[in-house]
Amino acid sequence: MAKIESDVLHVPEELKEVLGPDTKMIAGTAAVIAFSAGTSYADVLRSLELIQDDIRLRLAKEKAEAPKPRDSKV
Repeated sequence: MAKIESDVLHVPEELKEVLGPDTKMIAGTAAVIAFSAGTSYADVLRSLELIQDDIRLRLAKEKAEAPKPRDSKV
């Protein structure tokens, strides 16, 4: 997991290997995307679509696994 200390972002080796030495980042209010500087924005968008699909699947699974409220009638 990446960690920020004193305005320095510490990136795990696995991500450094994937992203390479020259990385671009775009920050939103709740998330950041990081990609190799040589990656086209079209490829970044396609990748984000796959990530969105994965998050939707995780949300659906989380919702399905959530405990069901019990009927309060006795």
